[in-house]
Amino acid sequence: IFNQNFADRNGGLRNDHTIDGVDLLMPRLGFTWGVRDNLTLRGGIGLYSGGNPNVWISNAWSNDGISNVQTRLRNDDDGFLTVLDPSCVAGDPDCIVLVDPNTPGFGPPQSLFDEVAAAGPDDGGTSRIVLIDPNYKQPGLWKFALGASWDMPWGVTTDIDYIHSEWQDPAQYIDLSQTIVGTTIIGQPIYDFTNGSDNLLLTNSSREGSGDLFSIQFAKDFGNGLDMSLGYAYTQADDVSPMTAATAGSNFDQLATNDIHDLIPGPSNFVVPHRFTFRASYGREFFRDLRTRFTVYAFLAEGQPQTYVMGASGVLEGGGFFARHPLYVPDGPSDPNVCFQPAVAVGAVNPCTGQVVSSRAVGAFDTSEFFAWVAEKGLAPGLQTRNRLHAAWTNRIDIRIDQDIPTFINGTRGRLFVKLYNLGNFLSSDWGIVRDAQFFAQQPVTADVDGATGRYIFERFSDRSIVDLVEQRSLWEARIGIDIYFGE
Repeated sequence: IFNQNFADRNGGLRNDHTIDGVDLLMPRLGFTWGVRDNLTLRGGIGLYSGGNPNVWISNAWSNDGISNVQTRLRNDDDGFLTVLDPSCVAGDPDCIVLVDPNTPGFGPPQSLFDEVAAAGPDDGGTSRIVLIDPNYKQPGLWKFALGASWDMPWGVTTDIDYIHSEWQDPAQYIDLSQTIVGTTIIGQPIYDFTNGSDNLLLTNSSREGSGDLFSIQFAKDFGNGLDMSLGYAYTQADDVSPMTAATAGSNFDQLATNDIHDLIPGPSNFVVPHRFTFRASYGREFFRDLRTRFTVYAFLAEGQPQTYVMGASGVLEGGGFFARHPLYVPDGPSDPNVCFQPAVAVGAVNPCTGQVVSSRAVGAFDTSEFFAWVAEKGLAPGLQTRNRLHAAWTNRIDIRIDQDIPTFINGTRGRLFVKLYNLGNFLSSDWGIVRDAQFFAQQPVTADVDGATGRYIFERFSDRSIVDLVEQRSLWEARIGIDIYFGE
């Protein structure tokens, strides 16, 4: 629905653009070449697209400022929200009248209900709008692939593949309601709301990430019921925005960046740089013509990346719901770009802000513990870059036993199976631990920025880790079952 109020405040920009008419031609060329009987080469080049969640597009319909009326009631005149009282009467300043006082949880304040009910096209909101760029282009990904299969001596088959990818017009969100209002002492931009708030535009980035994937696998069938394979994969991939969420606000917020409008490509949140896999299977008919098969699968993988950030989003950008500005690591306790907050009593002057502490005492920032943590994590001085640290390595071993069983119905086959996931954890609670990167960037430092000098004020420190223990996947699990196959 077209929102005239929003257009008037944004230079005539319409919020009702759609993807109607957006198209993308995707040429592709591939080849397979049998060089000789035991060697095959394959490769290709092509432009690919699709797979992007349609919810990115539908957010514009859900947040047009008209069909979805958003209103809030935070505080009363005294600065505190009065407890809702079913006995309230209109005009009583000490309580809030509910629409339905007899249905707890379903009776909103009457004033909010009336505000929503009275809203019409002329009352279109000018904040919390989501819209699609009128020049939006369908994102694409160029892929260049080259691979080979080689039947080596000794009965070993080797598969080698390499894929290089280049983004074209990657999607991102920017906030039209924010502009740069200053800079920090090191030149980091400071944004704030200057035209409404949280007006998010789905658009394309002028910057383009890239990726490289290399994999190699060795496989051998020994001819006696035993077959084995061993593989390794290396992945490096940079993207502009990971776009990890369904809503526009989360896609905009959940990204570690120094500049919310000029996103620099960085390692993708989804990258697993190194991964080793192993599989072995042995089958034999121990009982008449009933086959028994043992299968082992194992992997060893490096964790996904994540970022250490400062809890200064509320001063480095408007709103700042999520801490997502990369941490600035001082080069020592005397770094002139940082003021480490000392303990200050009520009535004394805070040396970091130059203001008198009036309400409650200010606690001291633990400088020694912070620098010990920095040394432990191996962080270099300066602004940290996005997704340059990885979670710990993870390994897991799974086993499966399949046993053919006789059946009493003609034309059917039966099989009994036992699966054991995470053999290591089955043997010891200290083994088979599965780790991943935390979903959100981690905030070890709560910081502020001095409005006069742009200097960082480090207020609180808490020891944080980017590593997340995945409890459910770290547990062992056993399953037993029967498969019945009808027909040949």
